[in-house]
This record gives sequence, structure tokens and C-alpha cells, in this order.
Amino acid sequence: MTMDLELKYTEDKFQYEIDEYFFSQLDVFTLDEASMMVGQVLAIITELPDKKGWSQEVAGVLKSYTHNKEPLFFKIEYLKEQGHIPILVDINEIEVDEYLDFIIDNKSIKSYVNEQRIKDLICERGALLSPKGDS
Repeated sequence: MTMDLELKYTEDKFQYEIDEYFFSQLDVFTLDEASMMVGQVLAIITELPDKKGWSQEVAGVLKSYTHNKEPLFFKIEYLKEQGHIPILVDINEIEVDEYLDFIIDNKSIKSYVNEQRIKDLICERGALLSPKGDS
């Protein structure tokens, strides 16, 4: 008897699932890389378009500011249908040229960023700190 692993997460205003295959693909990345990539897509998951019966892809980049490491470009395949919980299906490293194609097609993570939503989350989760010297 085999059972499919189905991970469901509920936090505040959205839910999502991680497919077993997606989870296994994370092994090729470091824990920090995997966490940041998943975090990026979860930050925009509510903004991603719905598409009935078909998977879609979105691409992102991890920029490294330490150890002169090159940026890591990646794409995430997901299923998102109206009225259903989004499912993260697959994740892969890609070349910069493919990432640029995602930008041109407005399918990069950055193209879905809702800056007002991010500001609302920051204000909701914690106070913004004033610059040093302000009392």
C-alpha cells in the first residue's frame, strides 16, 4: 500500500500544498537556497493567475551578496485553479537566458509582487523601526 505525501500549510489568509516531487527536488539546493526560493513564491502565491487544469511556471533569482557567488536562477511549476489550494509541483535551476524570457513574458516573481500587500504584511507582523537617532 502506497500513500502519497501531501503537505498542506495554513497560515493566516492563504493555504498551499507542496507536492512530494517538489519536496524531493529541494534536496539539490542548500537549506538557505531552498528556504529563500520557496519564500519568494509564497510571498506572491495569491497574486499568481489561476488556470484550469494546467500547470504554470514562474521564475525567480537569488542574488548572493557574499563570497562572490553567482546569482541562482530558478523556476517553479505550480497548479492554481480558482477555488482550489495552490500546489507547488516542481522546482529547477535555470540559466539566465531562460530567466530573461520569463521577465519578457511577465512571468517572473518580481512581476507579481504587490508592493502594497508587502507593506501591509510588514505593518501587520511588526512595527517598522525608526532610523537611529529618532526617539
